Amino acid sequence: MTTLLFDEYTQAIKNRAIELNGTAVVVELLSGKALTGTLSYALADGPQATKYYPNALTVTVSTKAYTVRLDAIAAIGQG
Repeated sequence: MTTLLFDEYTQAIKNRAIELNGTAVVVELLSGKALTGTLSYALADGPQATKYYPNALTVTVSTKAYTVRLDAIAAIGQG
């Protein structure tokens, strides 16, 4: 049951990241910190010419890019 809830949670974060890709966001981390910048979350190349959304996204703050795992995110909002 715990795995199912975790999978649903990460899928919700993934869906929100897809929705906000390319926009200004605030990403709240489970650690209590926040990143404010531009979100980049795009399809990646998989095996046999398939495409998939990865388990990490990128937030660019000023000129520095931060890669954040989806399971480390508490919330994503427009910023």
